[in-house]
Amino acid sequence: MDAVDGDDVLTFTEDRYNGVEIKVPPSAAARADAFREALERRVAGWQAAGKGGLWLHIPLQCASFCGAAATMGFDFHHAKPGYVLMTRWLLQTPSPLPKYAFTQIGCGGVVVNAKGEVLMVQERVSPMPMYHGSWKLPGGLADSGEDFADAVAREVREETGVESSLAGVVSMRHMHGVRFGQGDLYVVVRLHATTDAITIDPNELMGAKWMGRDEIRRLLAPEGAESHDGLVSATNLRMIENALDGVLIVGEPVYSSVPGRRPSMLYTAAAAVGDRGAAFGKLTED
Repeated sequence: MDAVDGDDVLTFTEDRYNGVEIKVPPSAAARADAFREALERRVAGWQAAGKGGLWLHIPLQCASFCGAAATMGFDFHHAKPGYVLMTRWLLQTPSPLPKYAFTQIGCGGVVVNAKGEVLMVQERVSPMPMYHGSWKLPGGLADSGEDFADAVAREVREETGVESSLAGVVSMRHMHGVRFGQGDLYVVVRLHATTDAITIDPNELMGAKWMGRDEIRRLLAPEGAESHDGLVSATNLRMIENALDGVLIVGEPVYSSVPGRRPSMLYTAAAAVGDRGAAFGKLTED
């Protein structure tokens, strides 16, 4: 149960790791002086008690309190709509406090129809000028709480109107120092098209079409090409051929033993023998 500071400007809970989680109620917005005094007093007490990490949750209504917290040694951990979280490590050792998420997840879909054709798209605005007009796989960034297989199926539907279902994971690419200094995990998924009709989103794409493998190969950009307009990059061709010819990583739901927690997806290489579905159906996670 949360403890409440006598001035009602802080609530706090001691965690299992010898730290303290501190929250500022929105109602404290007009009481900056009381907040400063209460936080200084509590930090001194926690330091004397040998506590480690402090986690300070400040709501948007009290954003002006961040300056006072910074003068007491707190630093920014992350911010999201409605709040900022600040931390301080009290001990004379390197801080082991976990950093906030530093990797975004992008997804590409090798969508294959009943004829064995692959859905290719041309973005209206490419991230790099040299790729403007190139033919590539549809896809985009996963939303928070969205499995990447669901994310790519959603992106395909939004961009092209094509409905699809998961066949398996093709490949992954991990880059570092991308947008905002984040890592970038790009997952390529093979999908079975359940509809063929294409209706592009003109805000996202300037073209989309089904292509056979031979056509895709004919459009391969020459090595060192300065422009990929109307062409297919070697990386996209490699991912497509791997999706068509390689062994897929198969996803199965893993049901949690924690009440109310949604199942997660476990992705593994295909088993050589046995009924994978029956085996995975029995799995749970802690």
